[in-house]
Amino acid sequence: MTMGDVARLAERFAAAHRGEPLDYSADSLAAVDRLLDARRRARGKGAVVATEAGCYVGEVIRRQLGGRWRDTPAAPAKRGFLSLFGGGRPGFAPALDLGAITVSPVEKVRARLRDPGEDTIEIYYEAVERTIIPRVEDLI
Repeated sequence: MTMGDVARLAERFAAAHRGEPLDYSADSLAAVDRLLDARRRARGKGAVVATEAGCYVGEVIRRQLGGRWRDTPAAPAKRGFLSLFGGGRPGFAPALDLGAITVSPVEKVRARLRDPGEDTIEIYYEAVERTIIPRVEDLI
């Protein structure tokens, strides 16, 4: 995959969930959390959903807070027994450079799908926003 695929994957995620308010607003991330919770319970096609949902989350961040997508080096391919089950392909995990910080929304979504105790996508967005635009009460 290329960096040009990020917007296309985000659009694919939004189109696949037309019944949800996926309008690239920060408020739409509550719907992403609901969809990820449902996907985790269903236990299917997690890798595709993680990539598409992560690109959507990243596009929300980019559109609301700015930033620029950049590619990250592919993870080394797994060898041995795990590679027999598709573990040998590196995942697409672009990073979003926001100047002060770099975030990886695809990796965040993957973590959220693996672990129900992982912070929500809404909390993730709020943390990124607070880092980029500190609130006065956070500075005191």
